[in-house]
Amino acid sequence: MIRPIAFLTLALATGFAAAAPVSTDGNLISNKNGTFTTNSNTAAVYSLGESQSGAIVIDFKFSYTGTVDNNDYLGVWFGNAGNAKAYEGPSIGFKANCGSLDSAVSSCTNDLYIRTSGVGGEFLAGSALEAGTSYHVFGHLYKSGKNGDTYDSFDAWLNPTENEMSKFLNPDATTYGKSSLTSFNTVGIRTNTIDKGLAVSVNQLNVNEVPEPGTLALMGLALAGMGSIVRRKRA
Repeated sequence: MIRPIAFLTLALATGFAAAAPVSTDGNLISNKNGTFTTNSNTAAVYSLGESQSGAIVIDFKFSYTGTVDNNDYLGVWFGNAGNAKAYEGPSIGFKANCGSLDSAVSSCTNDLYIRTSGVGGEFLAGSALEAGTSYHVFGHLYKSGKNGDTYDSFDAWLNPTENEMSKFLNPDATTYGKSSLTSFNTVGIRTNTIDKGLAVSVNQLNVNEVPEPGTLALMGLALAGMGSIVRRKRA
């Protein structure tokens, strides 16, 4: 128990109480890898065992080999088992933004995206990805409270710093919009329009819970109380 308490004390002391990507129960998903060359709404599906209803963080390494066409797609989605269209919930990933299929475009720009539902969303500025390069994608999915108890807010970063991840600073894109989810028990990967020798890869996929600020504050008070008892005993 010494290490978790010491870590929590450090987290509170460094300002993490505002909500930080630390897990109270360990990773919901950890170190999932895969390379995909065909199309499927459920190219990979990972069951969480129980429903999650709080804020979460997701991060993974993304790369591809081959030639990208417009709208080549890989999305990591959140949903519920038994829902035939679970993949239409919040998602984060790769959607090649190369302009018209009929136009001569030498490169794609702003290829990473986030969304809270099956359509729309935002591209991450500056995410013009290149073949053979691995990129770190980080996202924070949460509820603003403005749409009842549904997930409606998603922030994302490309190659974030430790400070950005720990304090949710300076996202490269933010999207808002009411989703259909109040909770989820499944994380999956969807691919679409993958062809012509293109291979898209996800490595080191992690999904963690984010303790609510109130929870961290209460735990901090408990630790402070424990420290006070220890000091009285020593006195």
